[in-house]
Parts: sequence; C-alpha cells; structure tokens
Amino acid sequence: MDLKGKSILVTGAGMGIGALICKELAKAGADQIIGIDVLKESMRETENSTKALGCKFIGLACDLSREDHIESLIKQIKAEKLTFQVLVNNAGIAPSGPFSEQDFSVWKKAVQINVLGVIKLTHASLPILTSHPISHIVNLASIAGKFGSEGTVVYSATKHAIVGFSNALRMEYYEKNLGVSWICPSMVKTRMIDGVKPSLFTPVIEPILVAKAVKKAIEKNKAEVMVPGYVRLSIVILPTLFPRLFMWLAVKTKASRGWLLANKGLEKNIPV
Repeated sequence: MDLKGKSILVTGAGMGIGALICKELAKAGADQIIGIDVLKESMRETENSTKALGCKFIGLACDLSREDHIESLIKQIKAEKLTFQVLVNNAGIAPSGPFSEQDFSVWKKAVQINVLGVIKLTHASLPILTSHPISHIVNLASIAGKFGSEGTVVYSATKHAIVGFSNALRMEYYEKNLGVSWICPSMVKTRMIDGVKPSLFTPVIEPILVAKAVKKAIEKNKAEVMVPGYVRLSIVILPTLFPRLFMWLAVKTKASRGWLLANKGLEKNIPV
C-alpha cells in the first residue's frame, strides 16, 4: 500500500509509540490521522506535530475497555463522514507482578483493553475498511506474545491472543485486499517499562523503531514483524528447537524477574 493520501486510525495516539506512529505515517504522506485515546486533550502534542507535517489530525476520545464506547466512536466517525483505509491497534496496558497477588480487576482490565478492545474495534471497523479497494490492519503485539514469562502472566496471555487473532484474520482476508500485520517488539523505551530491569533475551529498543516497523508492515503487507529482527532467534527459534534448555536458561538467568519485581498496576489515565 502507498500511504500517500490515505486516512489512518491510530489508537493510543496520545504519547509514546502511538504518537510516533502518527508522525511516521504523516511523513510517509498520509492525508489524515484519526487519533484515539482515553482523553482527547492528551493528543494535543501529537496533533500539533502531525499537522506540522502537512497531515490533518482528528482526535477522538474513547475508552477501549468499553464496548459501548467503541460503538459510539464508530457511529461518530460515520456521522462526521470520516473514513480510513488503515487501522492501527496500538493502545494497550502492561500491568505486571505476581499473578496471585495482583487484584483480579487489574488483570481483567488488561484483557478488556488489550484483547477485547482490539477485537471489538476491528470488528466494528471492517465495513469501513472493506469499502475501500485496498486496506490494512496493524496490531501491536509483543515478544510476550511469542513466549510467556513470570511477572507477565496476563499480559503475555493478551499478546498471545493478539498474535493468534492477527494470524487467523490475515488468512481469512488473504484474498480480499485486506492486509493484516502484527508487530512484536522487545522492551521499548517508554513509560511502560519504567522500573523494569531488562534481561539477556529482551534488549531495550527506541520507540521510533516500532513506528518505522508499522509503516513498513503497511507498505510491504508484512505479516509478523519482530523488532529488532534478531530476537526471533532467541524468542521463537531457540524455544521451539530446545524448549527445556530455553526454560532452564530463562529461569537461571532470571530473564523476566524485572517484570515480577516491578509489580506494575494500572496507569493513572486508565479508568477502573
């Protein structure tokens, strides 16, 4: 897909990776970005920087953990005669810590936003996307969607769900000019990993690398994209070929103790 002149909906557009995705797609020639976040005012900086690149920006508030909010969002988009050829499901949360010690409401919220929100918004957006000759969906997954680890029990479950959802959806729409990509980054240098010590298996990367991967996935209709690419060896190939060895290494090197000890809860801007 050539991004020039396209309209793109990006969730979690207020900061971090989402804001950078908006800018990167604007640089690639997108005509309009529809930014979605819990609070509309959180997208002001994204709006200003995107407009400075010659791209229109429309910010809309939506709590992606609420099915009725997503339905209202799509109704508003249709009522305002907006459209989009690309959907980027970027929004997500990453609570962590001992599974049994965190209040279940925190785990439930992660599932609502990371899984149900993505599936509901995608389902509601399909009539808009398929009304165009060519369209694309990008889902932000994680290397946690390829291999579960201590401290990220529910987060890993949500990202495994996104990988499976994306893979199956790509197959279902393979011959219908709707591309589906899923991005699996390592630990990204954003507020999401504050207080989390990285490990041998999870290098810390700059968020711009994820934004560039999203752009390339759309342009080249790529399926699964690992960021950086070389982590496929340690996260996918090694565990598949030598599962017992990988488990032993992960435990002995305390590969994911950082998430366990950080014991992160819900962010302040996430409604309970």
